[in-house]
Amino acid sequence: MIHKTGILGGTFDPVHNGHLELALAAGKLCALKEVVLLPAAVPPHKQKQTVTSFLHRTAMLRIATGKYPLLHVSTLEELLPSPSFTLDTLHYLNIHSVGKTEFYFIIGADAFLEITSWYKYREVLGLCHFIVFSRRGSDNKKLDKLFRSLRYRKDGDTWFNKELGTSIHASTFPLPSTSSSKIRKRIRGDKSVKKQLPKGVSRYISDNKLYRDQLLTASV
Repeated sequence: MIHKTGILGGTFDPVHNGHLELALAAGKLCALKEVVLLPAAVPPHKQKQTVTSFLHRTAMLRIATGKYPLLHVSTLEELLPSPSFTLDTLHYLNIHSVGKTEFYFIIGADAFLEITSWYKYREVLGLCHFIVFSRRGSDNKKLDKLFRSLRYRKDGDTWFNKELGTSIHASTFPLPSTSSSKIRKRIRGDKSVKKQLPKGVSRYISDNKLYRDQLLTASV
């Protein structure tokens, strides 16, 4: 039996309800057995930015996912070479997975549109399937054009690349308007963020005095 594992990577600075909603929606869409939330230790595109310590970001993720059996947190990227390239992570997961495992990389449409800028992106496409969420009502012509340019062919809501043996599952989803950067800004402005954060995360931020004295960066 194939074990289908979702991967939701990110800086998670901090994790918010939108992250959890995306992970749970992906699990339902592709009947995943688990979804691993994988915080980047050193995000390649944020090496010159201030990012909260890996320890704090991981602790917040563990608090946020505690009540969801489908969701798990992995500290793998802390062990891998820096910066945290998706390719290295997928290679490690494929080598060390037990039994027959298929990986599904969960991502928003805006981020996937930048995939050709990723480190060795063609290899990445061959190592996992993708679940790409776009906002309801959005025009996906650019996304469809990119799928075709990457040699994927459409069958229903799924795109297949026979050469790579991988697929892209495209779906619309009411993506939240919140972001980690907006949450950090609200905290600095002494505004409540309880509605945007999973239960317990707001208290952790307050107890550890996070974000109040940090420069605003654009991590998500």
